[in-house]
Amino acid sequence: AYPNGDFAAALSAFQRATSVDQLTALFGNPPDGGKLAAMTAGNTLDLYGFIPVYTIFLLWGAILLGQGRALMWFPIVAVLIGCAGDIYETSSQLAISTDWSKAASTQPHVAIGCWIKFFGLAVHGLGCSALCFTIERKRWILGVLGLTPIVGTAMEFFHLAEIPTLMTATFSLFWVGLIVVAAIELFRTTRTVQAASAAA
Repeated sequence: AYPNGDFAAALSAFQRATSVDQLTALFGNPPDGGKLAAMTAGNTLDLYGFIPVYTIFLLWGAILLGQGRALMWFPIVAVLIGCAGDIYETSSQLAISTDWSKAASTQPHVAIGCWIKFFGLAVHGLGCSALCFTIERKRWILGVLGLTPIVGTAMEFFHLAEIPTLMTATFSLFWVGLIVVAAIELFRTTRTVQAASAAA
């Protein structure tokens, strides 16, 4: 249905479409059954696989950086809002791809959910940056990376830059940075436990 790796770009366009005309441009008139089936499969995997996994990861990241401080609730609430937006968006997409007659009435919900998702996740990055900058042993690099999603999301939302992969790039930078910090913390914890065991 989507040769040459075109699925990701089509899915992104589906998320941001604001009219039936844009949907028709994506799926055809009448709609291509193969493309609808591909979107159904992709969004089903997203809803039951990717969304729960990244939500748990980002919640854990906020807890790791927060170290019990009250400020950690800021990114925690933000990622839960983003997750809710993503569920709303993806469920709306599934409603369209499984029943094309709902396209006109359901499409506005997709775009609403899409931007709730992106801004929620971007504010999570902002909150994590605040945690990085206010902790005793500051994490300057991760803190700066955490600022990039809100910049990329705002630029995309207000049409300040026509760069299709801008938001993806900013979220990827921050999330990879968070994974690296997690690996470092795991290594340090393991070394501390080993040292304590050796001393005992």
